[in-house]
Amino acid sequence: MNKWACIDFSVCKPRLCDQEEGVCAASRACKKNILEQEDPFDSPVLLSSRMCVGCSQCVRACPFGAVRIESGL
Repeated sequence: MNKWACIDFSVCKPRLCDQEEGVCAASRACKKNILEQEDPFDSPVLLSSRMCVGCSQCVRACPFGAVRIESGL
Protein backbone atom coordinates (compact mmCIF):
# COMPACT_ATOMS: atom_id res chain seq x y z
CA MET A 1 0.00 0.00 0.00
CA ASN A 2 1.36 3.42 -0.97
CA LYS A 3 1.61 6.32 1.46
CA TRP A 4 2.19 9.98 0.72
CA ALA A 5 2.05 13.38 2.38
CA CYS A 6 -0.97 15.63 1.80
CA ILE A 7 -0.98 19.32 2.63
CA ASP A 8 -4.13 21.13 3.73
CA PHE A 9 -3.47 24.57 2.27
CA SER A 10 -6.37 26.08 4.23
CA VAL A 11 -4.46 25.32 7.45
CA CYS A 12 -0.86 25.83 6.23
CA LYS A 13 0.61 29.13 7.48
CA PRO A 14 4.13 29.39 6.02
CA ARG A 15 4.50 33.05 7.04
CA LEU A 16 4.03 32.07 10.69
CA CYS A 17 6.04 28.84 10.55
CA ASP A 18 9.46 30.51 10.44
CA GLN A 19 9.09 34.27 10.53
CA GLU A 20 12.79 34.97 9.98
CA GLU A 21 13.67 32.74 7.02
CA GLY A 22 10.25 31.61 5.83
CA VAL A 23 11.22 27.94 5.77
CA CYS A 24 8.42 25.44 6.24
CA ALA A 25 9.10 23.14 9.21
CA ALA A 26 7.54 20.15 7.41
CA SER A 27 9.70 20.76 4.36
CA ARG A 28 12.80 21.01 6.53
CA ALA A 29 11.92 17.73 8.30
CA CYS A 30 11.45 15.72 5.09
CA LYS A 31 14.50 13.47 4.73
CA LYS A 32 13.62 12.62 1.11
CA ASN A 33 13.42 16.34 0.18
CA ILE A 34 10.12 15.91 -1.62
CA LEU A 35 8.33 18.75 0.16
CA GLU A 36 9.70 21.89 -1.40
CA GLN A 37 8.99 25.60 -1.33
CA GLU A 38 9.48 27.53 -4.55
CA ASP A 39 10.04 30.72 -2.58
CA PRO A 40 10.49 31.47 1.13
CA PHE A 41 7.20 32.06 2.94
CA ASP A 42 5.26 30.05 0.28
CA SER A 43 3.38 26.87 1.08
CA PRO A 44 5.34 23.70 0.32
CA VAL A 45 4.45 21.44 -2.59
CA LEU A 46 4.82 17.67 -2.84
CA LEU A 47 7.28 17.02 -5.67
CA SER A 48 6.56 13.31 -6.08
CA SER A 49 4.11 11.17 -4.15
CA ARG A 50 5.98 8.08 -5.40
CA MET A 51 9.11 9.12 -3.50
CA CYS A 52 7.25 9.65 -0.21
CA VAL A 53 7.84 6.76 2.19
CA GLY A 54 5.13 7.80 4.66
CA CYS A 55 7.56 8.29 7.55
CA SER A 56 5.41 11.09 9.08
CA GLN A 57 8.39 13.32 9.93
CA CYS A 58 6.65 16.18 8.08
CA VAL A 59 3.42 15.55 10.01
CA ARG A 60 5.18 15.77 13.37
CA ALA A 61 7.14 18.87 12.33
CA CYS A 62 4.19 20.97 11.14
CA PRO A 63 3.10 23.24 14.02
CA PHE A 64 -0.30 23.86 12.39
CA GLY A 65 -1.31 20.26 11.64
CA ALA A 66 -1.49 21.03 7.92
CA VAL A 67 0.22 17.82 6.80
CA ARG A 68 -1.19 14.32 7.02
CA ILE A 69 -0.24 10.95 5.54
CA GLU A 70 -2.70 9.37 3.11
CA SER A 71 -2.59 5.78 1.95
CA GLY A 72 -4.03 3.90 -0.98
CA LEU A 73 -3.21 1.85 -4.02
